[in-house]
Amino acid sequence: MPVPVTRRTLLAATAALGLSGLPALAQDQSITIMIWGTTWQTAFEKIAANFTEETGIRVQLMPQSNSGESLAKLQANRAAPGVDVWFTTSSVANRAVKDTGLFAQIPVDELTYKDDMVDGSYNAGWVGAYAYPLGIVWRPDMVDGDITSWEDLWKPEFENSIAVPTPATYQGRIVLVAAELAGGSIDNVEPGIEKLKELEPNVAFWYSSDAQARQALANGEISVLVSPPSGAKTVRNEGVEVKMVSPAPAPMTYDVMTIVRNGQEDLAAKFIDFATSPEAQQIIATGNQNMPVNTKASVPPELAPQYAKPEDTRTYDEDKVNAEYDSWNEKFQMTVSQ
Repeated sequence: MPVPVTRRTLLAATAALGLSGLPALAQDQSITIMIWGTTWQTAFEKIAANFTEETGIRVQLMPQSNSGESLAKLQANRAAPGVDVWFTTSSVANRAVKDTGLFAQIPVDELTYKDDMVDGSYNAGWVGAYAYPLGIVWRPDMVDGDITSWEDLWKPEFENSIAVPTPATYQGRIVLVAAELAGGSIDNVEPGIEKLKELEPNVAFWYSSDAQARQALANGEISVLVSPPSGAKTVRNEGVEVKMVSPAPAPMTYDVMTIVRNGQEDLAAKFIDFATSPEAQQIIATGNQNMPVNTKASVPPELAPQYAKPEDTRTYDEDKVNAEYDSWNEKFQMTVSQ
């Protein structure tokens, strides 16, 4: 009786013969990735094309406007979400992936590049696609010399010259920076709140709008901006020269990749692994100017100084941050921004 020929037996035969037939056989395989549009999607179009060329697995990029709406959509369509990899922020991911019926765990032990990745940039729920260290961006035509540390911001020459995110922006990272500088910690932020109060004479405004703050720097209304690398990139895109440094403590946040239970978790894991390769991370660093999570990725020499040194980074317990940063903001409003 003839044995039926199935896809599995074809793959087994191919492997046994040592033939390179997998990409061809994978041509009918595809995954859908939900990601932000504009520059993020542009960078990942190149990464997706390289992934398809190497594996034969096609990639469809589905644009999203924000994480909250996308998560609600995934939850409403959990029986057939139509998405295999979902991009979000590390803080949102930490909450979302607790829904184990909708999200699958990352096969951490199978991550090819895990030993080369920034500490804290992956866990069983998500893998960082790139990092956002909070740092200091300044205009060299308006500032004498270089800024090298957070403490420089308290110098009197920066009176009324700095835009600083409110604690409600970037998940309270500015509070955590100030707390460490003042001898506090994530469990004791009061010294940080007092430290920020001491900074007030130098603060032109505390911002919750990235666009407003970046435009103010581009226009010369301020000379210094506390921001992740995306702030520097935006101002450079307007033709204004800026410098950036991410000194210790450099609080890290990430845009991350999660695996959605859509029946193709193995293919999703392959893409996530591919996206953390040095080659893929180099595309991100060059195109988006964000910090790569793979320490072996090459970055443009002119951008290297703006990324945090591995020993200077700080990755915080996102569950604790999510639980506390509203109260940090309330303390800030009562103490600093009255």
